[in-house]
Amino acid sequence: MELTKELLKKIDQWVDAHIGRLVEDTCTLVRIPSVSDKASDVKPFGQECRDVLEKYMELGGSYGLEAQNYAHYVAKLSVPENRGKPRQTGLMGHLDVVPAGDNWIYPPYEGIVKGDWIIGRGAQDNKGPCLAAMYTVLCLRDLGIPLQYDVCALAGADEESGMCDAEYFARQPDIPDLILVTDSGFPVCYGERGIASGWLKSRQGLSGNILGLRGGSATNQVPDTAGITLRLTPYLEKKWEAAPHLDTRRDGDRLVVTGHGKAGHIAMAGQAANAIGVLLSQILDAGLVEDAGDREILGNAERIINSPQGQIFQLSGQREIAEDVRYGCGVAELEDGKLKFSFNLRCAVALDEAQVLEKVVSFGGQAGFEPVEPRVLPSNYFPKERPVIQILNRVFNQVTGLALEPQIFVAGTHARKLPNAVAYGPGIPNQSYYAGKRALFPEGHGDCHMPDEAQSIPALKEALRIYIRAVIELDGAELSKGGEQ
Repeated sequence: MELTKELLKKIDQWVDAHIGRLVEDTCTLVRIPSVSDKASDVKPFGQECRDVLEKYMELGGSYGLEAQNYAHYVAKLSVPENRGKPRQTGLMGHLDVVPAGDNWIYPPYEGIVKGDWIIGRGAQDNKGPCLAAMYTVLCLRDLGIPLQYDVCALAGADEESGMCDAEYFARQPDIPDLILVTDSGFPVCYGERGIASGWLKSRQGLSGNILGLRGGSATNQVPDTAGITLRLTPYLEKKWEAAPHLDTRRDGDRLVVTGHGKAGHIAMAGQAANAIGVLLSQILDAGLVEDAGDREILGNAERIINSPQGQIFQLSGQREIAEDVRYGCGVAELEDGKLKFSFNLRCAVALDEAQVLEKVVSFGGQAGFEPVEPRVLPSNYFPKERPVIQILNRVFNQVTGLALEPQIFVAGTHARKLPNAVAYGPGIPNQSYYAGKRALFPEGHGDCHMPDEAQSIPALKEALRIYIRAVIELDGAELSKGGEQ
C-alpha cells in the first residue's frame, strides 16, 4: 500500500506516543539475566531463558497479541485476526545475552535509564530491538493498516551460544516467508561472513607452578580481565620484585597476576584489547614463568591469541584478504592441567571458512595444541538484486536521510540459520543518534558485549519507524531469495 503523508504522520505520532512504554518494557526484560545454559536441568536453555521468553509473551498478551511458544526455543507474537493471510513477514531478535563479565559502572541487570540511554546487559543486544519488532506489530494493528501479508514478531533464546533456537524454528511448518533479523547494523545486510571457531588445547600439561588461569566468559566476547595464579617460588619472588608495574597480589604462597584489556564483540576484536593476550605477554616478558615447558605452551598461545587478523595462520597470500579477517579469543582456562583457549575467525568473503578452519587446526597442531569442538558456520547470501534488498535499503535511506549501500555483516545473526532471512538494523551508522555517549561511558564501555551495554533510545525509536515503514513497503512484494513466491 502507499505510504501517504497522512499515514507517515500517523506512524510518527504513534511512535512518539509509545516509545516510553517500549523503554519500560526493555528495562523489564533486562532485569532477567537470561544467559543460555544448555547444561541446566531446565531445557532447552535454562530457567532464565525460559523466564525471559515467558515474560516477552506475557507482555505481548497484555497488549492483545496472540503468543505461541515453540518449545521454549522461540516465541511468536501476532495479531489473531490476521491468521490465514497468504504470506507472513517476521521480525526476529533474541532474548538471551552474553554473561555480564566484570568492570561495570552501572548495575548489569537492573534495567536503568540515564538520559537517552537504556543501560543493562541485553539492552542493545538484543532485548530492545526484539521489542521494537513487537511494537511494529502493535502499530500496524492499532492504526488499522490493511496489509495483504501478516506480520509477526519472533524472539529466540540461544543466539549467543550456538543458535539452536533458530535451527529448531527453521524446521517448523509455519515459519514466515521472510524474516528480518533485528540484530545487526543498518543498512540491510544481504550477507554474513563465514565463521570458523572452536578451541585449542595443549597436548602437554602445565607444571605445578601454574595453579590457575582464567579469562573471559563468552567465546564471542573479547575479555577485559584475565588472571593467572602462580606458585610463589624463590625464583618467582625475585622476578616479582623486579616487575612492580604488574597488577599483582600475594595470596599466601601464591602470586595472582591480573591482565587488563578492553572488552568488545569478537567481530570487532581489532577495536578491543584482549586481556588474555595482555596477561600472557606481561608474565612472559617479566620472566615470571619459571618452567621451560610452561614458557613454550604459554608463549605459543600468546602468539596465536595476539595475532592481528589471525595472520599467524597464513590464511592468504594477498594482503587485502588477509587483513580483512576478524579474529579473536574469548575464553582461556585450565582443563585437566592443560591450557585451553577459544578461537573465532570471521572470514573475508574471498576465503572458504572450511579451509580457514583446516589452517588453524594445522598450525595449532604444529604449536602443540589439539582442536576441541572445531566447527564452521557457513556464510550466507541473499541476492543483492532481489526486490527485498532494494526495498529495505531504500526505506532505511529515506527515513535517515543517508545514502548507504547494502552490506555484508561481519558478525553472525539468526539470518544464517533461517531459510529466507536478512539482518536489518537496529544500529544506525550516524553519531547524531548517540549524543552523550562518552559522558556516560568511558572507552571500552557502552556497546554490545562490553561492560555497561546500553541502547540509544533515539536510535531505537528511529529503528522502530524504519521497521514499520519497511513491512508496509514489503507488502505484496516478492519475498523469496530465488524470486518465486
